[in-house]
Parts: sequence; structure tokens; C-alpha cells
Amino acid sequence: ARRCGTKIILVTGRILAELREVFPDADEHFDLIVAENGAVLCAAHVPRLVAPPVHFELDEALLRRGVPFRRGQVVLASHGAWDIPVTEEIRKLGLECQIVRNRGEMMILPPGVSKGFGVFQALGDLGVSHHSAIAIGDAENDHSLLETCELGVAVGNAVDALKRHADLVLEEHAGAGVASWLRGPVLRGEVRIEPKRWQLELGRYDDGSRARLAASQINLLITGRSKSGKSHLAGSIVEQLIGLGYSVCVIDPEGDYKPIGQLRGVLWIDGSAGFPVAGGIDRLIEHRFGSVIVDVSRLEGPARRAYQASILAQLERERAGTGLPHWIVVDEAHVPFGQDAETSEYFDPSQKGYCFVTYQPGELKDEVWKELDVALALPTGRRAVPASSPDPIAVIEEMWQKPFVRIVDAARFGEAVLARRDEVQPPRVFTRAPRTSSHVRHWHKYARATLPQDQSFHFHAEAPAPAYDAANLEDFHRALTACAPSTIRFHATRADFSRWIRQVIHDDELSAIVQELESKVSDETADVDVDVARAGLLSAIENRYLE
Repeated sequence: ARRCGTKIILVTGRILAELREVFPDADEHFDLIVAENGAVLCAAHVPRLVAPPVHFELDEALLRRGVPFRRGQVVLASHGAWDIPVTEEIRKLGLECQIVRNRGEMMILPPGVSKGFGVFQALGDLGVSHHSAIAIGDAENDHSLLETCELGVAVGNAVDALKRHADLVLEEHAGAGVASWLRGPVLRGEVRIEPKRWQLELGRYDDGSRARLAASQINLLITGRSKSGKSHLAGSIVEQLIGLGYSVCVIDPEGDYKPIGQLRGVLWIDGSAGFPVAGGIDRLIEHRFGSVIVDVSRLEGPARRAYQASILAQLERERAGTGLPHWIVVDEAHVPFGQDAETSEYFDPSQKGYCFVTYQPGELKDEVWKELDVALALPTGRRAVPASSPDPIAVIEEMWQKPFVRIVDAARFGEAVLARRDEVQPPRVFTRAPRTSSHVRHWHKYARATLPQDQSFHFHAEAPAPAYDAANLEDFHRALTACAPSTIRFHATRADFSRWIRQVIHDDELSAIVQELESKVSDETADVDVDVARAGLLSAIENRYLE
């Protein structure tokens, strides 16, 4: 596996000296060793402590109690049968320690130290993201290891709790299982496993269950007519991916993703100081596994298409070498991935982690369609801009042979439809969850005109929460984003929002949409569901008044 370029880390609870007694040449077989349950890293025979040693006062106390133990560079190790006297002495001394079990063995560690902690440090030293790592374990102290890595695998003789926690359980036991895995189809890229623990929260279905999506190992299409909220939904997904620690590169043709550039670990490039060469983008991503928003709205026509192609080509080369970025999000994807585009230099259809955002899915190349796993379709809406191209929902229905045009047409603002290509279950409508960052593009002038004080919307609030006044729809949108769920519940149950929009803004159509969303809120509605209604209200306003 190492000759094929795979980095291999040995993660063990053992003290290094005891490990080498049973495995003398361990250092020769691994790129790095994580020992003492995550407290000690060893590369090229040189150990490095990533946590302070357990206080030496505890040694003296355990000796007085007759408790047998071994001291490592950080850890104290003993048999699990001695856990009561060990716990008593830790309490007497007032030490902050944790006890970790490994089958019959027991380790005393500093707080916060685990195999997951140690392997996260080790992967950083090797320049590998934890989202590009697979963990294999068998015992109780391997939970954090599986939790840290993208995929968690349990061997056949693992403890039952770890098997339930794992993404995959091997048939074979112990070393035989590991050897079989290393020779198997997953590392060869022939089989993909969607992780259980890394999931995107899209919203909620009508029955209250969560609409979720695997955060890796898939290619995703987001589609709908113009003004249906595609970029808003894509931005929500990008926010979550960044929050989960994935490296994301967004190719943004219209500047819709600028607010995401304010998130930690994200760099926004708009060309105001000149665009970096394509090779500079991948170096920005590789540094600290970060994310980049490339706003190409300053470029036009052939110059934009050429720059997008150069970026995508460089990103594919970077992914082949480092696995980064984990996701490439391309808005207006029908341009660089259209039927007439030459994509052979910048698109490997076997790779996953693409998000295609487009109102013209029928223009996407056949190889893109072959590799799509999931589609998120947004309702057309009453004010959607007419288009001469085929309806995007009808295109998906034709390509996937899934009858769900009627399902999407029945969806309302703030809702979307989740469809999986290979799933037997029919597509389902869900109410979209709210975004973290704002998705505010350019407001129409008549949405920014200041209203008289007696026509402003006054948001109710209970002290100490701040109260907001909205003198126009832009202010209203901002206040709606910031106010407490109790404020939304107060006004929605009284139909205040829809009445103000109808009587003051004189927009009967938007008022009808908002009134329908208000009807879903009652005095008993939970905060999480109020936030779902909030997302629908924000989306309805954006779809009508954002350019």
C-alpha cells in the first residue's frame, strides 16, 4: 500500500518501548506512529509529545496503594481491574486525568488526549486532511479514531459498540482483516462508501424527520429555474462543508458567494487586485486544507471561460496528488461543463465531490450525468423568469427516468426536492434549513426605499433581546435573519408579516406565499421548526426582490 503512495499510520495505546519489544522494526513499516493512545507521535525514530505527562504525584500514590503500573512518556498504564483505587487516588490528589479502557487494559491520560486527537496531529504533520483518511480499529479506545477520520472501519472481532459505530465491518478478524482491506477495492477506488458521521443537514421532511445528505463520495446537482434559489441552497451546503472541515473551491460567476468568504479558513478572490494564476489557487487550498471562493464576475465571455478551465484543470491535478479540494462547486455549470465544452483536461468523471449548480441541466455533458448521484430540485415558483430551454425538472425526469415533475410543482417557496439516482424510494419534498451567512446580492431600488415611520414594521421582542424596526424590505430581511425564534412565532401566529407586505409593500403575491408559511407556525411550534419557517420567509423575499 505504501509503494502505491498510500500513507500508513500505526495508532496504538502501547508505550513505544513496549511496542518495539513485540514489533522491533515497526518504524520501518509506517510513515508515522501514534503511541500512548494519541499522546506521543514518532516519525523516523524521533518521538514528539503532544500532551504533558500525567503528574508524577500519581506514581507515588499508586505505589503506596500497591497498584502495579507502567509509565510511558505521557501515559500511565495498568490492568483494568485496578480502576477503583486509581480513580480514588486521582480524586484525592485533585488531578485532571481521564481513564481509557482497551479491552482488559487501562490507561491514565491527560484530559482531551485520545487516538483521534493523536491521529489528527499526525495527519497534519503528513500533510493529509482527516477527510482523506480511513481508520481501522477493534477496541473501545478506537471510537475517537473512527470519529476523526472520513471513514471508520471495524475488523470482524471488534467490540460490538465499535461495530455499530463503524461505516463498514469487515468479515475477517484482526490483522487478516486489515490485510484484506489494504488489498481491497475501496483503496483502489472501485467501491465508494458514504460515511455515516459526516452528513449535511438540508432541512426536514413533512413527517419531521431530517433530510440529510452524505458530505462526501457523491456528485451533486442543484437545479431549478432562474430566481428559484439555487445559489442560496448551494451556499448553505458550502457553509456546512466548511464547518465540517472539508476543503471547498467555489467557482462563482456572479459574486453570489461573497458572504461565505467571511467564514474562518476561507479566502475570497474577486480579481480586484488581479487574478492569481491557476497554479496559485491550489497552493492556497493546500495550505492548512483551506477553502477558496473564486469570484470571476469581473471577467467576461472567452476570458472567463478560459480562466475557469485553467482553474479546474489545476484543481484536478491537485486532487490527484493530495485529495484537495474535497469539493469543487461550479455555479452556472452548463458553461464549463456544457455539451460543446472540451472537459477532458479538467474533469475526471470517476472522481466524486462535484456540485453542479445550473438552470440548464439539459446542457450538461453526458459524462457528467453518468456520474451524478443526487439532485436537489427547487420549485419553479409563480414569478420564475420564463425560459426557452426545457424545464430543468423535466430534464432530470427524462435522464433518470424518475417521475417527479408533479412532486416538484407541488413544492412551495422554502422547500426543495431530494432525489437519488439509484434509490428505490421516490423523491421527497423537504423544507430547507436556514443559512448561517446571509445570501444578499443586489436589492431592487424599490426594496430599499425608506418608508415613513408609521409604515415601518416594528419587530416585537422581549427584553433583553434587541427590537428591530424595518423601514423597507432590505431592513425587514436583515431583521428577520437576526431576530429570536420567539419574535417570529409572535408575528407569524398573528399573520403580521403577510399583512404588512400586502398593505404596505402592496405585493399580494409575496403576501400569499408568506401567509402560507405563517400558517405552519403556532404557539407550540419548536424553535427548530420556527427556524425552518424563517428560512422559507427569507427565501421567498430573496427570490422576489434580489437581482
